[in-house]
Amino acid sequence: MNKNNIIPHCLIGIWPLLGFKRGMDSYDYHHSKNNLYNKQQGPPLFINKIGWGIGSACAYMSPFTFFIVLYKEVYRLEINIRGLEEEKKKDYYNEVI
Repeated sequence: MNKNNIIPHCLIGIWPLLGFKRGMDSYDYHHSKNNLYNKQQGPPLFINKIGWGIGSACAYMSPFTFFIVLYKEVYRLEINIRGLEEEKKKDYYNEVI
């Protein structure tokens, strides 16, 4: 493999993994916010969390949603760099799209 091709290949592999992580984090946020432990909806299921992760990974790989998720990643990066902890508690920060 050519040295010039290593970085793009790594980015192509890492970007969907970031989407998978964001989806699982989004599930955790919505689960804790909506208190899904109540009697109506029951306890959280790992299959649902993994499903959110796979769906988000697909959104990160899709050319139709690429610029939306890229914008959200830059948004999250700015919040983390500036240390805006209150923004991290909002719905918009924790949603994938």
